[in-house]
Amino acid sequence: MLDVLKRWYQTRFSDPDAVTLFLLLVFCFAVLWLFGDLLAPLLVALVMAYLLEWPVSRLQRGGLSRTVATSLVLLLFITVTTLMLLGLIPTLVSQGVNLAKEAPAMLAHAQDYVRTLPEKYPEIIDVSLVETIIDNIRQRILTGGEQLVSASLSSLINVVAILIYAILVPLMVFFMLKDKQVLMAGLRRFLPRNRTLVNRVWVEMNDQIINYIRGKVIEILIVGVATYIPFALMGLRYSVLLAVAVGFSVLIPY
Repeated sequence: MLDVLKRWYQTRFSDPDAVTLFLLLVFCFAVLWLFGDLLAPLLVALVMAYLLEWPVSRLQRGGLSRTVATSLVLLLFITVTTLMLLGLIPTLVSQGVNLAKEAPAMLAHAQDYVRTLPEKYPEIIDVSLVETIIDNIRQRILTGGEQLVSASLSSLINVVAILIYAILVPLMVFFMLKDKQVLMAGLRRFLPRNRTLVNRVWVEMNDQIINYIRGKVIEILIVGVATYIPFALMGLRYSVLLAVAVGFSVLIPY
C-alpha cells in the first residue's frame, strides 16, 4: 500500500508546476472557507467585473480609453439596474404583502381540502396521516413566522449591509475593470516562478467562469420573462412575484 502511494505521489507531484497548482488551490479554498463572509463584497464585485468585462473590452477596441469605457459601462449598468429595481420592487412588495395577508385563508382552504381526501380515497389515504401532515405544516409555519420576526428585528443591520454593498461594490468593480492589468501584474508578483501549469489552467478557467456567469444571467432573464408571460395571460394575481422567484430559482443548483 505504501509503495502504491509512493508511486502515485512521485507521478503526480514530481513536477514543480503541479505542486504549485495544488498548493495554490488549497490556499484559495482555505481562504474562502475561513473568510468567506468577510470576502462576500469582494466576490460580488468580482462576479460583476466578469460580467462587465466584455462590453468594456469592446469599447476599448473601438478606440476609447480603459477608464472612459469602464465609466460608461458601469454608469449604464447602474442606471439600468436602478430602473429595473424601481420598477420591480414596489410591485414585489405589494404582491408579497397581499400574499402574506391571504396566506392564512389559503392555508385554511388547503387544510379543508386535505381533510376531504380520506373520504374520497379511503383505500389510499389514512386520516391519521392527513392530521400528521397538517400538524407538520402548522409547525413549519410557526417556525417560519418566528424566523421572520427575528429577521425583521435585525433589519437595521441588513440595511447597513445593503448600503455598504451599494457603495463599496461599485467602487471595487470600477477599479477592477479600470486597473485590471495593474492588479493582475501585482498578483503575479506573489505567485511562484514555476507557474506554467497555473497559467494554462487559469486561462481555461477564466474563459469558463466568464461563460458561466453570462449564461446564468441570461438564463435568469429568459426564465423570468418566459414565466411571467403565461402567468400574466392566465390572470394569476402574483405573476410578477412568481416570475422573479422562478427566475432566481435557477441558482438553486449553484
